[in-house]
Amino acid sequence: MKKWIKYMALVCFFVFVLPVHAAAAGGGSGVLTADGNEVSVGLKLPEGKTETITSLRLQLRVTAQAGTMGEPGFAFDSKLKSMVKDAEVHKEKDGVYLVDLILSGKKDQDIFNGNEYAALGRLSVKPNGDEYQILVEIAGDLSESGEPVVKYMDAGGKEAMPALLADTGAAVVKNTRKSAFGQEPKLRTSVKKGSNAVMFQWSKNVEANGYILYEYDAASKTYREFKTIGSPAVTAYSMKFKYATLHMFRLRAYRKSADGSITYGTYSPVSRVTLPPAKVKGFTVKKSSKLTFSWKKTDGAKGYQIYSGKKKNGKYKLLKTVKKGKTKKWSTKKMNSKKTYYKVRAYVTGENGKRIYGDFSKIKAK
Repeated sequence: MKKWIKYMALVCFFVFVLPVHAAAAGGGSGVLTADGNEVSVGLKLPEGKTETITSLRLQLRVTAQAGTMGEPGFAFDSKLKSMVKDAEVHKEKDGVYLVDLILSGKKDQDIFNGNEYAALGRLSVKPNGDEYQILVEIAGDLSESGEPVVKYMDAGGKEAMPALLADTGAAVVKNTRKSAFGQEPKLRTSVKKGSNAVMFQWSKNVEANGYILYEYDAASKTYREFKTIGSPAVTAYSMKFKYATLHMFRLRAYRKSADGSITYGTYSPVSRVTLPPAKVKGFTVKKSSKLTFSWKKTDGAKGYQIYSGKKKNGKYKLLKTVKKGKTKKWSTKKMNSKKTYYKVRAYVTGENGKRIYGDFSKIKAK
């Protein structure tokens, strides 16, 4: 309770008793040094000051100049002997925080410990995303000349004094390079001739824990997850889909934090693929006064091609293109006197207008 009363009295004295424009002691300097996403905060002893300094107040302003950030934190240096160590963080507006530092100790608890420099602690900034720039500077009261001021009290505890912090530069925490995790992945899809298996291949992300594949669902007009790859080393996957169908896919990486939360990377560009029709079944050839070819309708087919050859395993040439997918029969009076071999295949039309063919049917001879 006594500690709390002393702390409140100290705060009131710093805030309400000491005017901003009071005569300042000789200048010291603040030292802000960026190291990764942390800034070390220190003070140099004001010039001419020889008494023990037991209490002080210093304010820092943290501003997100690019990107966004969460509330910063402050950890006091473990070597400080002050009885009261308080760091209050106040949000001034979006992307701007004020960190108010107050130290208060007993008569023998010298903040500077007989040295010219005191390490106060480390400020931790918490940027959101991979690209950011955060400015950390000494704030609070300013002198008439516009220099920042630190307020301190000596061991006597009777008078609070401001000291100008000359030559105190700001610290900048930034990262302008996107991490590998945030980079856009490249997804490639391919289909072997006549197959309904789609091969997926993508670029490796060394900062990911795995990848998620998505397919566009026309009914909901959204992309839905259909496969999670739980290893960052796996960069290929194969899956079968319905013949003669158009698909749109995309992929993104993910990683898990120590607390179990999941962060997702950027989506890849959409990869589109049209699958070929299935192999034609039920193909027959009948010979009378004409040749009649018939087959079972192939789902999704836009048409069929009939080929003929003189040898079963020799070269075949196109005999007829049937340009209607619902057609299941075609006849011709042109017949060869010698034994001839026939086969048929279905086709669909891709988005670029190019035909995509399925596998040939079983070969028939007449």
